[in-house]
Amino acid sequence: MMRWLRSSLPARAGLAVILIAVLALASSLSAGLIAWFSQGDAAAINTAGSVRMETYHLSWKLAAGATPSEIAAITDSLQTRLTSQSLKAVLEDGPTAALRVSYGHIQQQWNEDLLPALLRGDAAYFQVQALPFVEQLNQFVNLLQRQSEQKQGWQQVIQGLALFTTMIVLLIGLYELQYGVVTPLKELVDATQRFRRGDFKVRVNHQSQDELGQLATSFNTMAETIEESHRTLESQVRQKTLNLQQANAALELLYQSSRSLATRLANAEGLDELIRRFQQRLPGLRLSLCLQGQLQAPAQQLLALHGANIREVCASSDCATCQKHHKANPQAFSISNQGSELGELKAHFVDGHSMQAWETRLIQALANLIGTSLSLKRQREQDHRLLLLEERTIIARELHDSLAQALSYMKLQVSRMQTLMRRGEPTQTLETVTAELREGLNNAYRQLRELLTTFRLQIHDAGLVQELKDTAEEFSRRGEFQVHLHVDALAFQLSASEQIHILQITREALSNCLRHAHAQNAWLQLRQDGETVRLSVEDDGRGFSGNVDQREHHGLNIMDERARSLHGQLQISSREPQGTRVQLEFHPEFLGQQTEGSTL
Repeated sequence: MMRWLRSSLPARAGLAVILIAVLALASSLSAGLIAWFSQGDAAAINTAGSVRMETYHLSWKLAAGATPSEIAAITDSLQTRLTSQSLKAVLEDGPTAALRVSYGHIQQQWNEDLLPALLRGDAAYFQVQALPFVEQLNQFVNLLQRQSEQKQGWQQVIQGLALFTTMIVLLIGLYELQYGVVTPLKELVDATQRFRRGDFKVRVNHQSQDELGQLATSFNTMAETIEESHRTLESQVRQKTLNLQQANAALELLYQSSRSLATRLANAEGLDELIRRFQQRLPGLRLSLCLQGQLQAPAQQLLALHGANIREVCASSDCATCQKHHKANPQAFSISNQGSELGELKAHFVDGHSMQAWETRLIQALANLIGTSLSLKRQREQDHRLLLLEERTIIARELHDSLAQALSYMKLQVSRMQTLMRRGEPTQTLETVTAELREGLNNAYRQLRELLTTFRLQIHDAGLVQELKDTAEEFSRRGEFQVHLHVDALAFQLSASEQIHILQITREALSNCLRHAHAQNAWLQLRQDGETVRLSVEDDGRGFSGNVDQREHHGLNIMDERARSLHGQLQISSREPQGTRVQLEFHPEFLGQQTEGSTL
């Protein structure tokens, strides 16, 4: 029972409330019972007092010589009062022996002395016996009074004990409330507030077996668990922060290196510097880069870079002879791009710990970056070779279509002149052939100058629009016509090849205007219609005729070839009311394949 009370705060509070209620109820019941038992005491005292007064009254009447009837009436009244129910009730409620003896003496004295004296009419004897009788009545009244006071005393004792016990219970309850409830709750609230502010070392000192003690124990256990978790999390956060800082530094290095490698070709010095800087970002990391020279044939010797200005040539395919890997078991990362093996990157840590997942991913990203840069370098070299071949093909085609044809024509004319000279033809005939040779030489020289101009043509930083403006001003100065230029601001950037083709077609069309059209005005326009780019060169000259010597207009074939290179269409037509229109339409390379609804 006591263990249960100590372990339950509500049980103790309930017990205190029950005790107070029981004491209050007991006090109320005792007061009621005592009042109920004392309700006839006052009547008995009054009756005894009235008997005394009747005795005095009777004595006075006898002394005054009252009539027998008056004496008889007073005697009956006294006899009635003496045997009244109020006096008997007091005696029946359990009176004390003294009270019963006193009442018996009163009855005896009345019946044996006073009543016979009245009946004899002996007034003197009655008055002599009246004084002891009255004295006996006074004693009886005193006994009744003491009995009533004794009952009141018991009531006061019971109520005092109840009140005292209630006060003790209240004091104990207040003590328990202060030191068992208020103080622990205040300590718990203060601890929770400090804990909420981040003081994870706070603890509650209250110890008991009740609910608040269990709550304090649970709070301390929770605080210890959270503090331990907080310390663990702080350690993990510091480690993760350090890892993230290293990873961010490595990623920044990868980003800067990718920008550097994108702007210049990868070489041994640049890769060695990249490895060295990467090793600085991850302390304790050692890298070795093994590169092979050819893609198809197996490598007999590999170039090894270690990021320490030490380059080695390995004798085997796995770089086993490299000094950096004699005492370590490195992890290998393949360096490849688009299925081509370019080498491998070997990595290990000086302290020998295994690589974490994020470290593995970073090193793999470095290997991918190196592979991409090497592949980009080889792709640039391949593109450069293709550009050289394409440029040489274009030069050969231009020479074949222009200068070679002119030289072939002059070769035929020379053979013809030799034949005429052997036949002894007249001088006039020889002069005609000589004039044709001179015209052919002039033609060849002019074509050579045009080819030199074409091969030297460049698109400067100012862009195509400025080049078109310069071209319009150039032909306006060279010819007797005015070139009117209108260029739309395009929504995209044309490639260098497209700009060269547009500029060459423009120059060829304006050159034809200068040499053949005899025009007063020319209109040069470059417009954008949806996804289609349209170049138009018009003049108000003598117009274009199909019956033209192709030897003098081989540039038209070149313009048509350039239009086909742009995957476009070139149209040459007459302009109303007079003149010629050269129009080129094509789909730019930047927009990719032609979308549905766009036309060339």
